[in-house]
Amino acid sequence: MLQSRGAVMFQPLFTTADIGLRQDASVEHVVKAFLNVGEALASRWIEMPRGILLLQSVPDQPASGAIYLYDRERHIFYFVSFFEGRDDTLTAAEFDQLVSEYDLVSQTANPGHLWAELPKAEIA
Repeated sequence: MLQSRGAVMFQPLFTTADIGLRQDASVEHVVKAFLNVGEALASRWIEMPRGILLLQSVPDQPASGAIYLYDRERHIFYFVSFFEGRDDTLTAAEFDQLVSEYDLVSQTANPGHLWAELPKAEIA
């Protein structure tokens, strides 16, 4: 099945330690710190036991969203990008459509395989 924005890729951004957080920081604190880095808000938030999927948007700019996945076990944030089309000016409705089309909830439920696929240089 063809997907509207081509293939999806999960690009590692940083860990919670990179933004000065302890390993035992609460999920709410981690997300708040992440949003503060981007001076943004979470327009959408899907929380699973192993991962969190966020639509991060600029306040009062509904078409400014980007999708991020947080691996709760490895404390890594990923940027969700698409090979075709825009991926950083999304609306909440587009987020909802992409979550369904690309089955991003499954990725959020089990983000561990993303870490396993990273080149070793990116993990260090």
